[in-house]
Amino acid sequence: MKKGWVIATILISCLLLVYILIQVNRGRSYNNDSALAAIPSDAAAIIKASDLGYIHNSLFQTIDFKQEIQQANVVSKLIALFSDLDSLKSNEGVAITKELNQLPFYCSIHAQGKESVSPLFMFEIPNRKEEAKIERFIKHLNEYGYQLNQRKYNSKLIYEVGNHKKQLFIHVDNGLLLISPSNLLIESSIRQQQRKESWIDNGDFKQIYKTIGAGSKLNVFVNFKELPPVISPLVEKVAKNRLGKLAQQSHWAELDVEIDEQAVLLNGFMSANNQGIMSQLLVDAQPQRSHMHDVLPRNTRAYITVSMESGNELKRRLSTFYNGNESGSELEHKLKRIENELAFNFKDELFNQLTGDLALAYSDYNHLQPKANGAFVLKMKSQSRGKELILEMLRKMHKQNNVPLLAKTYKPDAEMRFNIYKGFSDDLIVDLFGALLPQVPHEYIGFYDDNIIMADAPVLIEQFIYSNMLNKTLSKSRTHQSFLSNFSSRENVFVFCETAHMSSLLGSFFQPLLGDIDEAQKEALGNFYGMGVQLSGTGKMIYTTSYLQYLPMRESEPRTIWQSLLDSTVVMKPTLVKNHYTNEREVLVQDEANNLYLLSNSGRVLWKRPLDSPVMSEIVQIDYYRNNKLQYLFNTQNSIFLLDRNGNNVAKFPVKLPSPASNGLAVVDYDNNRKYRLFVACENRHVYLYDGKGNRVSGWKFGKTDGKVTLPVQHFRSNGKDYIAFADNKRNYICDRKGNIRVKLKSQFVRNADSPYFIENDNKINDCLVTTDEKGLLKKIKLADGSVIAKEMFDVESKHAFSVFNMNGKAHYLLSEPKRVVCATSEGKEVFDKEFDEEINLNIDRYQFSAQNIKFGVSEKDKGKIYLLNKDGKMYKGFPLKGNSRFSIGFLKSSASRFNLIVGGSENYIYNYQVD
Repeated sequence: MKKGWVIATILISCLLLVYILIQVNRGRSYNNDSALAAIPSDAAAIIKASDLGYIHNSLFQTIDFKQEIQQANVVSKLIALFSDLDSLKSNEGVAITKELNQLPFYCSIHAQGKESVSPLFMFEIPNRKEEAKIERFIKHLNEYGYQLNQRKYNSKLIYEVGNHKKQLFIHVDNGLLLISPSNLLIESSIRQQQRKESWIDNGDFKQIYKTIGAGSKLNVFVNFKELPPVISPLVEKVAKNRLGKLAQQSHWAELDVEIDEQAVLLNGFMSANNQGIMSQLLVDAQPQRSHMHDVLPRNTRAYITVSMESGNELKRRLSTFYNGNESGSELEHKLKRIENELAFNFKDELFNQLTGDLALAYSDYNHLQPKANGAFVLKMKSQSRGKELILEMLRKMHKQNNVPLLAKTYKPDAEMRFNIYKGFSDDLIVDLFGALLPQVPHEYIGFYDDNIIMADAPVLIEQFIYSNMLNKTLSKSRTHQSFLSNFSSRENVFVFCETAHMSSLLGSFFQPLLGDIDEAQKEALGNFYGMGVQLSGTGKMIYTTSYLQYLPMRESEPRTIWQSLLDSTVVMKPTLVKNHYTNEREVLVQDEANNLYLLSNSGRVLWKRPLDSPVMSEIVQIDYYRNNKLQYLFNTQNSIFLLDRNGNNVAKFPVKLPSPASNGLAVVDYDNNRKYRLFVACENRHVYLYDGKGNRVSGWKFGKTDGKVTLPVQHFRSNGKDYIAFADNKRNYICDRKGNIRVKLKSQFVRNADSPYFIENDNKINDCLVTTDEKGLLKKIKLADGSVIAKEMFDVESKHAFSVFNMNGKAHYLLSEPKRVVCATSEGKEVFDKEFDEEINLNIDRYQFSAQNIKFGVSEKDKGKIYLLNKDGKMYKGFPLKGNSRFSIGFLKSSASRFNLIVGGSENYIYNYQVD
């Protein structure tokens, strides 16, 4: 009996032990520290994520550019995959995506044959229990309409899952879930896991793996050796032979990925490969502060910059690279021949003049002139010495080849000339710099300051010079400078491209990828600003940062003839002035920093003159010396200025005012004999009269006003009498030339602050001055007896401005309010009543192109738009335009067939538009 109990006890214990072992095995945790080793070694790129949910949340919840990235075919397929998975549930009723989202995730990209690429997805499974759950789910996929087959490979089970749309291969084993549309990749992974040796023990990979940032949740590994066959399907046939060079640039790279609402940032390290130009250039190099942004035109859409510590250091590194390949001996042979024939060492002489800064830049792509794309820029140490030496080498070379040195002379305006020369022959520049850059323009060469500019079309050199003349460069672009703030201030190589221009600039190279994109995809690219890649030497490795910025609401570039950069924002209506030497027009304008500028009709700043305060008056040209040469007359708060066309003071000017001015200067020439009279009112309530020499006129007897005069004094002549009219905030004054009251108003009123006087019926018995009062009532002052007639013409609800003009021989009234402009005839018949969404400047400018053709200029107060209205109040074609000030319209050049519109722009620019 006892023996039976013993046997039963032993049996029960064994059963319990087996059960416990089974349960322990089910919950057994896997050690997946070497999960990467399961990925086949021919992976060109590997994405490693802390969990799939992080990628899912980043791409479909965190970012603001979800709609844009969904236009990419790869992302749209990924969305479709997630959509399919969301509909699948495990036996326990849990969506499979919820299970997978919590698992560490890998995605590797592999070449499959000559022109095919396939991914491999891999998940780390934490324990045997979860693994069994996934296996059960796979075995029930036929319940969701999938065909399920299975087979063994090297004794390991592979599931084949498919429907009428797609086919996937799945393998689950030893804590790893592998999914791929390629059966070959699954088999390759199985073989990889069964080998004793592993590619992750490679020295370059181990070195790069150590650079993963602490706390990084998303990483990308790039295997440069395997990149060419993966990229090959994306590029044009003629470009495929250049892909081999890509494999030589590095062995491995690791990039930590950060994704936020408006950007994607990748930073990490590349290992060195001495066969590649990048490694030769950057290993042990000292990062430098690039100066190329100071000269690259603002409309540069893509560029590559290289920054080395000196020209000779750049030469040394290039020479080391060329000495290691076949092209180096050909280059040295060519240089030796030139040295023997022309008695100079071309390479040494050229690099001795360089700072080590260079750039290849592309502006808007010119489809009509394929050669007119891309400019190559080299920065010299000395402007004069470098230019002299390079021209001397060009002369000798072209003389030997019997080729003229000068190609053309560029004249941006009447005073500036730039010679453009034929470039160096024998493809010397291409041979020297071709390894660094995808293209080396070299057929023409020009100079601007300490820059050598080379291009295959002269127009590109002209555009480079013109942009620099106007200070319209990338360093002055707030958008681009904000983009660059995401990178280190020092670098060795920088690559940038505006995403909206990727298709036009890179489409011919990446033909299947970018050349055939549809309009929706182009629009999606346009909502991003740009992508930049920065490379810097850091010992034996290369530090790299990549940044993609989403910026859908950025301002588009206005389509102007030119834009010229000032020190600050334009604060006054630009004035068109006459150049008395050429009879052409130039532009006078003041900025917020109180600098006064004269610009040529090409937009070049001729001079800048700091002033003590803002200009208060219109700028009037007078002939001070009566020799048909003109000067600029105006006042600030403290002084009356008279400047010659070079910005210098004339005679005793500036004339200091006895009290701060309260209004703008009024210039009167009673008899058109250049005997000028200058009226200005001051804070001390005196109205002063000066002659054209800046002396006070003793015959002016006017006393003091009751209040402050803020609008300019006005002069009228009617029926043989002169009237000097002005008003303060209490009453109106109409005087004779000596300051005596000529017309005494029978009933005084307070004139509106923005309503000057206008004369009606001049030289008739019923002549009168017309204005409005503070309530918007029309007031007519009869000059014969001073009687005042009031008339309600407009329904005025707020502050306003008023003016009078003649059209079709009849007087018309124009009244403006903060969001409204009204026009009516003097009889009260409405011509138009125009409403605006934003507040406008009350001063409406009138442009009379002919007796019948009148237009009105309206500018928003704060929102940056300008409007041109026809005489019926309808918007003129092409408007609104971008502009931040009142504007002037006229011909800058006498030969022009279209008008120029000059207005203050954003980011301290002044714009010149062309108007039909």
